[in-house]
Amino acid sequence: MKPVVSVIGAGGKMGVRCSRNLLQSEELFQLNLVDQGERGLANIRSLGAEPADAKTAVPQSDLVVLAVPDKLIQTVSETIVVLLKPGAGLIILDPAAAVARELALRDDCTFAVVHPCHPSYFLDQDTYEARHDYFGGAGGKQDLAMAKIQGDDQVFASCQTVCRAMFAPVAQIFTMGIRDIAFLEPTLVELLGATCLFAMAETVGQAVARGIDKQAAISFLTGHIYNLTANFLGLLGDTPVSDACKVAIGLGNKLVLREDWKQIWNDAVLDRVIATMLHPDQPQI
Repeated sequence: MKPVVSVIGAGGKMGVRCSRNLLQSEELFQLNLVDQGERGLANIRSLGAEPADAKTAVPQSDLVVLAVPDKLIQTVSETIVVLLKPGAGLIILDPAAAVARELALRDDCTFAVVHPCHPSYFLDQDTYEARHDYFGGAGGKQDLAMAKIQGDDQVFASCQTVCRAMFAPVAQIFTMGIRDIAFLEPTLVELLGATCLFAMAETVGQAVARGIDKQAAISFLTGHIYNLTANFLGLLGDTPVSDACKVAIGLGNKLVLREDWKQIWNDAVLDRVIATMLHPDQPQI
């Protein structure tokens, strides 16, 4: 018997990505795609599937994927978790709700979180299409970060199998704690990484405003990002940047970054950041 997998929110932005890949692995799973609302139902049908009803699908499922926005996890999980059969597994796609204790749990079920790393520019890709898959799940190899929130190791292994299919092709799965994933996102890639990259995109606009060709600015910026990332992560061996670059970095820490920016790695700051991201109308920081 193939395990039964149900995707809740299958017609949403992330749900469609997950469901499209899972539909390509129908030899491995019996799949139920669940959503509500005209757009979500239409999106499921556009994938060539017929929408399922949660009250029917979830109780027969071995594994359930909650592909819903973080701010809805609390409400949706309270509705779905009570429908799970004993021994079932449930996968969420972001650690925030679990860290904030807004994910409904049951002692007789297994709960896991997965988050894609997205295709790294250091990963060798096999095709032109894969090299231009910037998100993942459309041909580009990527890694996953996963954590078992609670439950059975064998069920968690089944969750990993589903996630490999859902984000295929997958190179590696890094297993860690849920707070570790939360420190990767939002702390590592959003508070710092996305903020810096957004500023870099904005500063291309400043270059253009000064009369610099936009394509030249983009080429100069992205080429240096590739080179400097490899350098700072130790991928170029013992090849230090120039003394002038080191001076510029020190100045950037004063002119661009707050000098106390490393406080974002404090547990208390992480908790306040997550609380604010889940409930922006009640900011904690």
